[in-house]
Amino acid sequence: MAVISSLIEREALWDEERPLIAGVIENRRKKKMPLQIDATVVYAWKKEGRNLTRVLYKDLEIDSPYNTYKIPGLPPAPICIPSEKSWLAALSPEKTEYFYYVAGQDGRHLFSETLSGHQRNIRKVRGK
Repeated sequence: MAVISSLIEREALWDEERPLIAGVIENRRKKKMPLQIDATVVYAWKKEGRNLTRVLYKDLEIDSPYNTYKIPGLPPAPICIPSEKSWLAALSPEKTEYFYYVAGQDGRHLFSETLSGHQRNIRKVRGK
């Protein structure tokens, strides 16, 4: 639970989104989908001495047990010390059909059930 709580902690800026992000993680794990959490890529690069402010496609190629774009399942250890709110979200994830989310400029996320919906949300966030 510590690992999942840490992922939620790094992904969510807004407390009300923590249970939704926890729900996405739970849904993806149940379907054995890669978690594809950007915060794990940021952490992997930080362990290599590089601080990312934005994750680019080329950054996803890092070979690391923390890179959830490349490894199945959870990273081997937490990526931060989670807050109580992240722990609570991990213990009680929101029951939804969401499998995807993308952050807007204000850090709030747009959630979607399908890849096509996710791609629309990405275009919306990027202003395209």
